[in-house]
Amino acid sequence: MTYADRRPCAANDGSTCEFVSLGSFDDKSGLVGEVSVAQCRRCGFGISLPPLRDVGFLYADRESQDFQPDTRGLAYAIKNWFFRRQAAALIRQLGKQPASVLDFGCGSGQFTRCLGDLIGAERVTGSDFHDHPPEELRGRNYLPAANREDHSGAFEAVIAMHVLEHDDDSAALLEQIVSMVPRGGTVVIEVPNIQCVWARILGRHWDAWYLPYHRTHFSRRALRKMMTRAGLTILTEQGACVPTMGRSFANMFGAQNNLFFLLAGAALHPVQWLGEKLTGEASAIRIIAQRG
Repeated sequence: MTYADRRPCAANDGSTCEFVSLGSFDDKSGLVGEVSVAQCRRCGFGISLPPLRDVGFLYADRESQDFQPDTRGLAYAIKNWFFRRQAAALIRQLGKQPASVLDFGCGSGQFTRCLGDLIGAERVTGSDFHDHPPEELRGRNYLPAANREDHSGAFEAVIAMHVLEHDDDSAALLEQIVSMVPRGGTVVIEVPNIQCVWARILGRHWDAWYLPYHRTHFSRRALRKMMTRAGLTILTEQGACVPTMGRSFANMFGAQNNLFFLLAGAALHPVQWLGEKLTGEASAIRIIAQRG
């Protein structure tokens, strides 16, 4: 029995999700083969198939797009500008600057570094699978996943930006994330929104499907329910317009993402933002919560 077989449905306490197939998708890793998505017809929660007990092999070489392996020059500058804006917006939403922050699942570390540049590098710690930090965090605070248990409850705030969707058992992963703050601590979760307007328009080409790396897919209802079940009190919830158009068009044309598609995505970002604003379904969901 898999986690999906016993997952409690967010639409009805006491029952499990009822999944229907959304069809096949491209395997972005080239390591799994045939991949597909199934979605609960009641609460909107989605799962990637086939199930993967351990996803570590997908990230062993830090070559997936989560680590920005080919970002340099103008592409790097554009992403750095976006990450700084994103970090500044997060600080405003928190209302105060936490004394200590863990970036759980920091990936390339570029956002982690930008956040540290704004509130103080000594306050921000990156954390990921690997024993050694990514290049962006050389000389900065870094906590390998293997050592996280030794630092449970040690951070005033923990952020997990586009992390929760990377595990088949997202509820268990959320428990790990929550354990890094004490009672009263702050937890920030951001995930792609399966009900985004662009998911409907672009279909399987929508960048945020990203199979097989994205293992679970969230609706607002499903994410809220999972967080309250984890003992969190939701403080704020908002949509986040995460640039996805460039890679989505690269997917559509069967091309590798490159500077051309990055610039195209930047040019189309106002269109993306307007579509999400008009429909009320942003490309990502961000929830700020407090551990009870």
